Amino acid sequence: MKRLTPFIISTFAAFVISLAGALTSFAQKSDFNGNLVNEELGVNLHLNLDEESIIIPGMSFLGPTNGYLDGKTNNHVYGVWMLINFKVEGNKAKLRFSNDIGSDSQDITLTQLDENTFEYVATGGNAIRKVQGGNKLVKIASSMTLHRVQ
Repeated sequence: MKRLTPFIISTFAAFVISLAGALTSFAQKSDFNGNLVNEELGVNLHLNLDEESIIIPGMSFLGPTNGYLDGKTNNHVYGVWMLINFKVEGNKAKLRFSNDIGSDSQDITLTQLDENTFEYVATGGNAIRKVQGGNKLVKIASSMTLHRVQ
């Protein structure tokens, strides 16, 4: 029995440490994951801040990313904006996007208002544009509400 006691104790300790690690990583999951949409403005924000698992349509050569912004309605966002950097602090995520040709970047603060509602605010100016009237590019709203869709 004396030989089994250290084995049992070390096995139990390893189990507890493993369980604590799993609970810690579970507790640190981001609340910003999912598809966030503003239907009226035609803005779609696709995010997974926990892991690089999102493939940008038409850009699979980039491999998995943490997210992108685009629009697929009559007022669609011009191009695709790739998430290149982010930082989560409490109920806010600071996101940095670059357009698909790399000529512009945009910083956005995303604040979680409730489980499925977020406030989008462009910081440092607004570079993201949409097509209007068939051939004119105009800036999208610098602030808007986004809703998580399933």
